[in-house]
Amino acid sequence: MFYFLKLILPSILLCLYLQTVFYLLIDLLCLSVPWLLWGTIVLLLLIRFSARVPPPDDSVVKKVLGMDPLVLDQEEEREIDRQTENVEEEAAQYCIRVVAHRGAGFDYPENSMSAFRHSHQKGCDAIEFDLALTKDNVPIIFHDDTIDRLTGTFGTIKDMTWNELKDYDISTNHPLRVKLDTNGEKIALFEEVVEEALTNETRMFIDIKATGKEVIKVVLDAFKKYPLLYERAVISSFNPITIYMIRRKDPRIIAGIAWRPQFFSMGFYSGIKGPRESRFSNLFLHILAMIVDAIHDWAYDRITYYVLGLSFILLHKDIISPEVIRLWNDRGIRVFAWSVNLPSEKKHFMKNLKVSYLTDTLMS
Repeated sequence: MFYFLKLILPSILLCLYLQTVFYLLIDLLCLSVPWLLWGTIVLLLLIRFSARVPPPDDSVVKKVLGMDPLVLDQEEEREIDRQTENVEEEAAQYCIRVVAHRGAGFDYPENSMSAFRHSHQKGCDAIEFDLALTKDNVPIIFHDDTIDRLTGTFGTIKDMTWNELKDYDISTNHPLRVKLDTNGEKIALFEEVVEEALTNETRMFIDIKATGKEVIKVVLDAFKKYPLLYERAVISSFNPITIYMIRRKDPRIIAGIAWRPQFFSMGFYSGIKGPRESRFSNLFLHILAMIVDAIHDWAYDRITYYVLGLSFILLHKDIISPEVIRLWNDRGIRVFAWSVNLPSEKKHFMKNLKVSYLTDTLMS
């Protein structure tokens, strides 16, 4: 039954393609200009001059992300070939190669102040964390929709106020809890993480989990209150609409999109096992999510990246290949892999693919 349902969308698309070809042939045989040509021209003009948000200047992007390791390594190789020494130029070639995913959540409780401080102490100059909103719209740093996995109790973030959440211990189920020098770890507030990261001159990847106009306002207000964020922070999300609404109001903000296959319909993905565990038990909602996935998966690397004015893209590590890196590099967009945790994987992405990565552990 499941495999039959998977054929529905391709069948619909094939029908649309055949219908388009049919009408196109009719128009050509009638010696008239095809409506498809006029429609394409209008759509291109809308995308180029109306819908698109221009990306930030490349010089500003380099202040935050530094040089692309792929480009940097190529320049270093050419410099070696010329056998020249320029210490001042080499010092200026800043590059983010490793980002502590959720503050390196395998080493310390994820998205916690202790995790971010540990990352800084380990010399990792970039952290990634998740921005969520409570029921009373207090911006917090939390990844899941519920508190179950981290606290061992039940509750949904969007249905709980900050007063209800602030005393929960998010280190309860951490595997290294007994070894950590901590008496428990509380949920961090967005503002306190931003202030400490700015003090430590740590770059920030703000991954937006919440949706709606409230979280858009939170992000815009943060960049307005802390102007240094333009040179220290970037935003990302799986939801392209969220990115678009933020950059539409403030194009100076550097942004990227997180992507993996079938994100909206399936809960997990592995390169070997493929997408797994439907997000919806309702069949109608699942089919609707599959349609959204089909459109998004087709458009993100053809249209979406251009309309959003992206500067980087966060890709699931299992779908990254030299060909994928080359295609994004041709568009002027930098690739980050997530989440890369095994020492062998880290070596592969850094040495072979020359791609920066997000990792859950800084121990290796």
